[in-house]
Amino acid sequence: FARGTNTPRRGSSSEMSRAAVFAPSCAFAGAPTRRAFASNRVARHAPPEWGRGCVSFARGKNTSAASSSDTDLPPTEWAQEYRQSFDSGDSDENGALATFLTDCGEVLGGVETRFIVIGDAILETVVPFPKSPRLAVLGKKGTCATFASQDKTFEAHLFLSTIKAVTLARVERGGRKIYAVRFFGETGDDKSDVPVRPKLTCLLHSGENSEVPPSAVEAWEKLAGKLK
Repeated sequence: FARGTNTPRRGSSSEMSRAAVFAPSCAFAGAPTRRAFASNRVARHAPPEWGRGCVSFARGKNTSAASSSDTDLPPTEWAQEYRQSFDSGDSDENGALATFLTDCGEVLGGVETRFIVIGDAILETVVPFPKSPRLAVLGKKGTCATFASQDKTFEAHLFLSTIKAVTLARVERGGRKIYAVRFFGETGDDKSDVPVRPKLTCLLHSGENSEVPPSAVEAWEKLAGKLK
């Protein structure tokens, strides 16, 4: 599904250790459930071309160990999630999902991003977000979007027909602010209360000070605005 052949980046052993411990758990932070996707209670105030809603959720007191005091944490209303659902009519090369993926490249292009795929194994890598996807129709598999670095050492492939929803979520975990873009498919089971595992998670990468650069946050907020 996703291939990355890049070697560790400006990688001290401490950075790689921190990434290995932190990133996978973040892939599930704030993940919606199948029931959440099916709910009709979500407010729908997006423009017609996106047509889906925005939902905010409150953050309870964080019980995990954190280096920051409570006064340094974001306010409760800061945590928020935006989402859009897609159907079969959105998955062609000129559909709404392809348009959103193009927006991702245009808005997040060049932003240091951690790509995460979780299955029986976990694959993750940090690269600048590719500036534009390549769209190709591959027979019965339908439209495939490829995000690739210029030197092709990183590529991520999404078959649009398998993506049923996209969420943009900002949450706080252990004193860290997390900005995520997640692509969801169907779970294939009846456990509607179990969080859906995303097919692909993209997290804005934090620097040496464990903070996401303001310019990257601004880009994420701009992309989220397209789902509001």
